[in-house]
Amino acid sequence: MNYPETMGTKPKKVPVTIRFDPELLLLLKEEAELRGESLSNYIRSSSVMRLTGELVPVIKDSSKEAYMRSKGFR
Repeated sequence: MNYPETMGTKPKKVPVTIRFDPELLLLLKEEAELRGESLSNYIRSSSVMRLTGELVPVIKDSSKEAYMRSKGFR
């Protein structure tokens, strides 16, 4: 995959705080566990799918790859 030179070899992730109702958080944790993902990766890949309209398979770094494809880098 070709990444822009300005991105470096591994772009930094920025921590973000998101508030969820306890019931929604429980549902998210359960779904992430069913898929064998961490909660943060589940939320990240779900966000990319929402932004790109592209399904993200459950593999390491798939959300980054889907994001880069959405920007025209293949």
